[in-house]
Amino acid sequence: GTWGGGVSFYDGKTWQSLTSEDGLAGDVVYSIAQDDDGVFWFGTNKGLSRYDGKAWQTFAKGGPNGLIDDNVYAVIAHPSGEIWVGTRGGVTRLGYGE
Repeated sequence: GTWGGGVSFYDGKTWQSLTSEDGLAGDVVYSIAQDDDGVFWFGTNKGLSRYDGKAWQTFAKGGPNGLIDDNVYAVIAHPSGEIWVGTRGGVTRLGYGE
């Protein structure tokens, strides 16, 4: 993760970046987790992003799967499929694997 440049990764040949223009919730990335299905979860300054390699999904404050706060500082993918999200306002548990 970066402080304003999204998330960068090495594809084996070159460095690539994913930003809010690609679907990432925010370009300040505080935390990254990968679940047992290989899905990446990014904690950003504008919510939580889920990326399965093809499509993005954003979880934000006040949304249908709302977070307590949009500043996501910690993400943990539990083997049960639950995603635990640490924000400035507290902890949110997403029962994503249910």
